[in-house]
Amino acid sequence: MSRIFPILIVFCMIFVSCATAPERKNEEKKEKPVPFESEYGIRVTPESVEIYEVQKGVDEDFDKLFAEANRLFDENKLDEAERIYTRIAEMNPEHALTPSCRYNAGLIEIKLKNWEAAEKNFFSAYRTMQKPEDKRDALLNWLEAARNAEFWEKISETGGKIIDNFPAYGEFNESNRREISLRYAESLIMTGKIEEGRRLADYWRMTILRETPHREAVYIPELALAYFVLGRSFVKEFKGLDLGDSTESLEEKCKKIVEAQTQFLKAINVGVIFWTNASAFEAAKLYTDLYAEMEAKPVPKDLSDEEKPVYTCELWKKISILLRKSRKTLVKSTEAARKIGEENEYTEKSFKMVEEIDRIYEEKENICKN
Repeated sequence: MSRIFPILIVFCMIFVSCATAPERKNEEKKEKPVPFESEYGIRVTPESVEIYEVQKGVDEDFDKLFAEANRLFDENKLDEAERIYTRIAEMNPEHALTPSCRYNAGLIEIKLKNWEAAEKNFFSAYRTMQKPEDKRDALLNWLEAARNAEFWEKISETGGKIIDNFPAYGEFNESNRREISLRYAESLIMTGKIEEGRRLADYWRMTILRETPHREAVYIPELALAYFVLGRSFVKEFKGLDLGDSTESLEEKCKKIVEAQTQFLKAINVGVIFWTNASAFEAAKLYTDLYAEMEAKPVPKDLSDEEKPVYTCELWKKISILLRKSRKTLVKSTEAARKIGEENEYTEKSFKMVEEIDRIYEEKENICKN
């Protein structure tokens, strides 16, 4: 019955439409169709943005809506602006303003740290924008959003195609090409092609250093990014190692920490604040991750009930230095950002990690004092 019922409804609809359709006696005397004219007005209140239909030209209305969204954007009323941009794009995907709406909506989503929504908007803008410089900006923003959303497979696929066709992209200068290549290298590492990604990042590191005297190799974003990507390659290997019961496994993980930290420190020394914050966070996270792994290891079964708390506190004394080092790195990084008014996703993550470290310290110190 459940499968027959929808069929009966469709049959009835067809029957009704056929029964009520007017006869076409004079095919030669067709009436000229009346152009459809519609406009969408807008009411902005503190609580919402309402769009209502009125009878005017559609294109004229989209222009007004777009201007209103831009005004809200400039006033930092991001949610309201984003709703209008999205509504314009959804009402008419082919409209000339739609790529700009998608791009601006992407900028808003980045500000709000909605990375998946930002990725979707920038990718749409990249595919539909006409001006080469607009396509370039949309692509670079897409790479950042996709990276934060951890869409590594998509970055690898899209980045590979772009790199293969670099000569066709006249809008990309050398700095853009290097950044895109390094983003691609990071995606290779994160999808398991560690050596391939590491070789590509190292190629750009050496190329930039050959072209730049050592004393001038500062404030170059692509150089800092190259070091950061190299650091990430060792982080990926660190995460792939199991912390077993042997001393060798712990030593191997510590070795990867040292190798990653070396690259992150070089990235920090380049002096680009964004990559300084990113590198400081990743370095600190290595220590907190190692602490978490060691903390999660079960207490040896051969210890008595009286010995177990002693063992736990002795372990805490040894590994708490990892958290102390992490906290110091994070604080220095965020202080440097604060001095120049920088705020990004890594400063936010760093603040949260410092709070978590402080919480762990208070909890453990209270336990081990007793």
